[in-house]
Amino acid sequence: MLTLGLDPSLRAYGWCVYDSRATPRMRRVASGHEGTLPLTVPVARFMHLRSLVADLLRRYEVEVVGIESPAFGGGPFSENHFGLMMFSLEAVFERRKDCVLFDPTTLKYMVGKSTAAKSDMQRFVQLDTMSSSVIDNNEADAYCIAKFAARFSEIGNGQLGPDELTANEKIVFLARVKKKKRADGSLTLRKTAHIFRENSRYFQFSRVPPGSVSLPDKTDIDQSLLSWLEEVEVAKATK
Repeated sequence: MLTLGLDPSLRAYGWCVYDSRATPRMRRVASGHEGTLPLTVPVARFMHLRSLVADLLRRYEVEVVGIESPAFGGGPFSENHFGLMMFSLEAVFERRKDCVLFDPTTLKYMVGKSTAAKSDMQRFVQLDTMSSSVIDNNEADAYCIAKFAARFSEIGNGQLGPDELTANEKIVFLARVKKKKRADGSLTLRKTAHIFRENSRYFQFSRVPPGSVSLPDKTDIDQSLLSWLEEVEVAKATK
């Protein structure tokens, strides 16, 4: 599967085209990063980087796009990052490409730990591509985004099975839950794994007909994935 990973930033917008079918050394098809000048009219910076995404989608026939979404309450630049993500999403939607969103903490967690540094992301790319070369940190983030967008899409369409995922991928893609306290003090669990968050953390824009802006009905989750989750829950309950 050919995917495009995007790491939005007004100063250094990282991108990477990733091929999940290729041998390790050939997985990074292409990558780069591009910035805009702070003295430029603000909206023009967003428009320029939207054009960058549109151009990449014209140049590479990717099936899915992964984007790093801004962290909630992520500091003074989170609003800029959110705006840039939306400009990027416009270009993705116009080309009707499916899209997966990963927040920074989740992305780092899938690499290995939620506190991963830029050097950890670069090291992950080195190991995954079996290369001694160290790529730009913005491109390394984009590589990881593209890789996990491919793996999430492949688990959703049956090309990968749950047992082929890493432990952290299983949690993020399939098993993550959030505890919520009820008024009576009891706890309830809400499923927040990506597979349950269509039209929130992933979008199947390819199913939106030209000229339409209506979200399509959510697709049915593969029964084999639901059965796997049931087995996991039973195993936890019997421990």
